[in-house]
Amino acid sequence: MNKNTYLGLALAVCMGVVSALLLAEVSPAPEHPAKFTALATSATEHQEAAELHKKYAEHHKAMEEHLKSVAAEYEKYGNHDLKTLYEMLSTHHKELAKEHEKAATTHEKMAKPK
Repeated sequence: MNKNTYLGLALAVCMGVVSALLLAEVSPAPEHPAKFTALATSATEHQEAAELHKKYAEHHKAMEEHLKSVAAEYEKYGNHDLKTLYEMLSTHHKELAKEHEKAATTHEKMAKPK
């Protein structure tokens, strides 16, 4: 065999790996929103914090969907341990989304003057 044969085999393997990844039915992971920088003290800062918490809640909901799709892919290929792990992680993100929604509601209440 010459070097072109090896090059062809390597190319075929790489194309197989790339096509398998592209054909997987996994939803993409979302980008993480901005980070909190300081405690909110004024009404406008509370409103900004509420908006950021809403973005975090949306992020965690999207992560939940992403992790569910990863779990479904592992189930398709018979890896039940990883399927269970990713289902637990998706449940964790669901609860985080609820916590951020509660925090957003609290900040919205604090932003309204009495």
